[in-house]
Amino acid sequence: KNAPTMVDAIAELNLKTGWYPTLVHCRLILLGEEAAKENVFRNIDYFLRSQFVEDTCLVALCRGRAEKALTAQSPVGDMTYAAIEKVLSSEAQQTGLVSVNILRDFSKGYYGAGESSFLPLLTVREDAGAGGAAASASPDASGGGSANAGGKAVFDASETALFLRGRQVETLNAEETLAFNLADTDTDFAYGNVTVSEQGEPVVYSLKMKIGKKKLNVRAEGELPVLHFSIRARAQVADVSRAGSTREVAQSFIVPENVLRAAEETFRARLSDAFSKAQESGCDLFGVCAALQRFYPKLWKKLGKEALALTKPVYDIQFDTLH
Repeated sequence: KNAPTMVDAIAELNLKTGWYPTLVHCRLILLGEEAAKENVFRNIDYFLRSQFVEDTCLVALCRGRAEKALTAQSPVGDMTYAAIEKVLSSEAQQTGLVSVNILRDFSKGYYGAGESSFLPLLTVREDAGAGGAAASASPDASGGGSANAGGKAVFDASETALFLRGRQVETLNAEETLAFNLADTDTDFAYGNVTVSEQGEPVVYSLKMKIGKKKLNVRAEGELPVLHFSIRARAQVADVSRAGSTREVAQSFIVPENVLRAAEETFRARLSDAFSKAQESGCDLFGVCAALQRFYPKLWKKLGKEALALTKPVYDIQFDTLH
């Protein structure tokens, strides 16, 4: 528990159990909330040095203690680590619900020009359907107050933790995480809500979106960097908060023009919020510094670490109906 290095911790485990783990089957590295207040690579670099651990293993941050998350009981009967793996799966990434990261890519960001990266932020909640009130795991939870007390645990990784020089500096909420995924990850399909006014009343449209094209482009315009976001998506209506007519239900693949424009504005605002959080915290989430270092070395040399703070975002987001 108080070992200064991972090697000492493993040696202590060997001393107590007679078993020396090589971690050759390690598929998930879960960091506790307290660990992210310091440079997490103080511990993570052990896994990079190891010849046994694959650099494709998942890395995630959790609220509270990792120990509590790993001892929670899954409602689907899986071992806890397997249940967490499913929440952090490539399928979740492709639908924009989670910003998944692996050891190799997390390390590339840390050692790169921007010294920045991100991790999915896991919250353990009690399954209300299992007979208890919903509750999040907490680092202050007392003995016997684990996340699975009174019911099974539900794992939520819809938030994203932003890192600078190995420390957590900011958090994207679920809506900002979705916008980030729409712009800069392997998300192909996504669901999102858009609110419009109809006859003076707010109506929520749930849209299924297919991402046709996305591109991030850093350019030097004058003496300042400009980050261009380009997203092209097609959408269809998955549900509406009001009852629809038979025609509307039958033609769900046709999205009203005002809803498409509202979708563009909604995701532009959420992406802007995500960029602002990253910029203000110093986390180079969108790789501005790396792009400048590679394609505009003179400007990078001139601006240095101030490049991100001086970057201007430009948003080009267009939604069209699926058919």
